[in-house]
Amino acid sequence: MPRRHGIALFFVSAALVSTLLLQRFFAYPFLFLFFAAVMSSAWFGGTAPGLFAVLLSTLVVDYFFIPPVYSFAVKGTEVTYFAAFVLCSLAASWVSSSKKKGEDALKEARDKLEARVGERTAELQRSNSELRENERRLRLLTEVIPQQIWSATPDGSIDYCNQRLLDYAGRTTKEMQGENFLETIHPEDRDSFHQSWQDALSSGKVFEGEWRVRAAGGGYRLFFTRGVPLQDAAGKTIRWYGTNTDIEERQKAEQALMRSQEELAHLSRALTMGELTASIAHEVDQPLTAVVTYGHACLEWLSANPPNLIEGRRAAGTVIQEGSRAAAILGRIRALFKKEPPAKDWLDMNEVIRELTVFLRDAAMRHRISLRTELTPHLPRIKGDRVQLQQVVVNLVMNAIDATGQSNGRPKEILIGTREENSGEVLIQVEDRGIGLTAEMAEKIFDPFFTTKPHGLGMGLSISRSIVESHEGRMWAVPRPPGGAVFKFTLPAGLKEHDA
Repeated sequence: MPRRHGIALFFVSAALVSTLLLQRFFAYPFLFLFFAAVMSSAWFGGTAPGLFAVLLSTLVVDYFFIPPVYSFAVKGTEVTYFAAFVLCSLAASWVSSSKKKGEDALKEARDKLEARVGERTAELQRSNSELRENERRLRLLTEVIPQQIWSATPDGSIDYCNQRLLDYAGRTTKEMQGENFLETIHPEDRDSFHQSWQDALSSGKVFEGEWRVRAAGGGYRLFFTRGVPLQDAAGKTIRWYGTNTDIEERQKAEQALMRSQEELAHLSRALTMGELTASIAHEVDQPLTAVVTYGHACLEWLSANPPNLIEGRRAAGTVIQEGSRAAAILGRIRALFKKEPPAKDWLDMNEVIRELTVFLRDAAMRHRISLRTELTPHLPRIKGDRVQLQQVVVNLVMNAIDATGQSNGRPKEILIGTREENSGEVLIQVEDRGIGLTAEMAEKIFDPFFTTKPHGLGMGLSISRSIVESHEGRMWAVPRPPGGAVFKFTLPAGLKEHDA
């Protein structure tokens, strides 16, 4: 505080000396330097030194320059002038100190702002550095993962591919950006890929599918591509991230498995048909016997004198009819043995079952088992392969015959039934009164190589379930109280019989 008041004393003293030196050049007292002293004191010292400078200046001016000089008295004619000087000095002190405070406050605010900006700049630099480091680690991670990884902008333009994807495609990142990646898709798959990609972009839903992608060497491999949108809180897509998974070998394995399954299915049909040989022979023997009988009758009618052409023609017609019947039976049997790819068509399952019961009933009768059918009329048609579905029914009935033949004390009966389910499916079931199933057996009986027969392979039911599932159906088994088992399978319903 004394130092700041000393500043006021210094400026007022300087103003006094300067004014005394300049006084000789002015007719009237030159007091402006005291205003400067007051303003300087208020600027450099503050409000109190400014007011102290006003007090000192008032005393000095009154003593040295206001008549009578060298006296603190003021003449009446100089009171107004002296009062004006005092007021102007006070005003100058206030203006100077206020402006100084304002500048100091502004400087302090500027310093704080600069410090805050510096802190924020340092934080931003640290954040950017951390972001770059995280990005570097993420890119390193995408290179380490044994997967083709890519990302895209919200409009679907590819902007990043990891090195594994670039090496496979034999391209640079720039050559994959935008929609250039479409050039790597097989021409036959390109339209499908583009349409699916555009649909995902417009809906913001997950993008996925299987397409062939060209390798650097020019060949194509099948990939499963999946893209997931990164969305903000409002649900707006801000970025896409995706992967390409090579499934070429998996597809080949699945195809090999399907071929093996077809081989096993063919083997199962052959083994099953071996058990039906006696019934087949009996079934074919009937029309052939009729052919021979009516053939002899035809010859006798024609050998008569005169020839009986009407009866001969009728006998010849019967020969043709029975021969056609034998051919149809042999055709169905041959179809079961043939090794052909599945041929799906609209089928009436009631008709399929009726065709089989002709010789299945004989097989059941040889074991003294009654085979009945309860087929709901006007079932919807299903889309399927006739031979494969016949194989399923044959497997189930032959298993039922084996199980029923081992039971004692219960009626030996097998029931084949069909009905339409409320879920839009056709249900086929084979019910027997055999040795039955436990809950544990019902869960395992469809497993490959699981069998309850002493000489069984354990493949019939497994293959049957595979056939049903390939037709988008399902198969299961449940115990039948008080004894026996019920095997059921469903197939998706399609056309009604009258619509076909």
